[in-house]
Amino acid sequence: MGSILLATDGSEYARKAADRAIDLAEEHESPLHVICVVDRQKFDDPALSSAELATIYAEDHAVVSVNEVTQMADGRDIVVEGETRHGVPHETILEYADEVDADVIVVGEHGDHEEHFSGVGKKVASTYDRDVVVVTAEP
Repeated sequence: MGSILLATDGSEYARKAADRAIDLAEEHESPLHVICVVDRQKFDDPALSSAELATIYAEDHAVVSVNEVTQMADGRDIVVEGETRHGVPHETILEYADEVDADVIVVGEHGDHEEHFSGVGKKVASTYDRDVVVVTAEP
C-alpha cells in the first residue's frame, strides 16, 4: 500500500478517523499525509473586513487539527506530513490526494459541521477512484 491521506477537521469523529489512519499507516508501513481544509465558501482569505477574525480562527483551528494528528502518532513508527489549505473541501482533499499519490483517503463519518463534513466525505467517496475509508461513530 502506498501513502494514506487523512482528511481532518479536528472533531471527535475526525479523531476516530485519525486513530484508524495511524493504525493503517503503521500496519502497512506507509507514510501518513494529513490535510485540514479551511472552507473558502465560509472563510475567505483574510482581508480588512469583519470576517477577518473568523478566517484567522479557522486557519488556526486547521493548524491545530493537523498538529493534533501528528502528536497522536508520536512514538509510532510512521512518517506524518501535514498541510492546511484554503479551498472547497472535497476538491482540495482530492487534489492533495493526487499530489501525494494516496492509495487510501480516511475521513470521519461526520465533522464539526455534521451535515457539511458528511457531505464532503460522500463527495470524496463517490469521486475518488481509489479506496476511501469512512470511519463511523460508535453506536
